[in-house]
Amino acid sequence: MIFLALLSFSLRAQLAQTKWKTTLQLENATEVYFDFGKDSLKVFVVADNTLLETNVYSVKDGELTILKVTGISSCDGITGKYKFEIKNDQMVFTLLSDPCSDRSEVLDKTILTKS
Repeated sequence: MIFLALLSFSLRAQLAQTKWKTTLQLENATEVYFDFGKDSLKVFVVADNTLLETNVYSVKDGELTILKVTGISSCDGITGKYKFEIKNDQMVFTLLSDPCSDRSEVLDKTILTKS
């Protein structure tokens, strides 16, 4: 039980206070960075630092759960779940469940690079 608690803490610690960069296909290909706080996830446009979305997130057993707070997608009140894997300063999201197509179509199979 203690091992699982430590593992969960370790996975969250891998994301907390980190930034990751990728290109998302929005209306156009847009370079963005994901800024993970303690329990918040903000997505900014690299070119002009425009805030696109603010989310809350949690991590458990290698799964990232995202809930939109504010932003441009139509994902209000909808929770998405993604598996994430980190190797050599790259992170990959894989869709587990997300009824919001605005988010799932953009994030599934996304590769991010640690900034």
